[in-house]
Amino acid sequence: MLNNLGKTQVGRAALRPRLVSAGWDYLVIVVWLALLAAVFVPLYLAGVRVFDGLGMVSSDLLITVLTVLPTGAYLTIGEAGRRQATWGKRRAGLAVVTASGKRPGALRIVMRNVVKLLPWQCGHMAVSRLAGGHEVSAAILLLVAAYALAGASIALLLVRRDRAALHDLVVATRVVPWP
Repeated sequence: MLNNLGKTQVGRAALRPRLVSAGWDYLVIVVWLALLAAVFVPLYLAGVRVFDGLGMVSSDLLITVLTVLPTGAYLTIGEAGRRQATWGKRRAGLAVVTASGKRPGALRIVMRNVVKLLPWQCGHMAVSRLAGGHEVSAAILLLVAAYALAGASIALLLVRRDRAALHDLVVATRVVPWP
């Protein structure tokens, strides 16, 4: 859409559709986590300790591969796809565009989701360190980073007129109503 100066003007998604889309997307993520639990809880109860004996880096990598990467893939495949939206965004009538209103490239969408999932990854790494009882000071720093990044993103979403969250600002994207 063009403004009166002939420049591209990007609309903004209202807060309610953004929250609705997040809810639907979290439902998808929770289903994935429930499937993981359906596999790993019985293994644990049967005495199979998948994480025992793993070093901190190996444990971090395994958690990342099982949780963060599938979530990132879901978000990226949807937002880089034809409709420029995850299942949740489609249900809420939203799409991801560049700050100038164009279709974002795949690399921009990947980077958007890396920034979006960074607090989650920091939280995972903090919990694994706390659960293992080592690197407590690193765990505290990771928790502070997780909460600071998530808090900044939520605050930006709430106060900015264009509803751009931290991940949108970093890679110059916006979530807008689907045309």
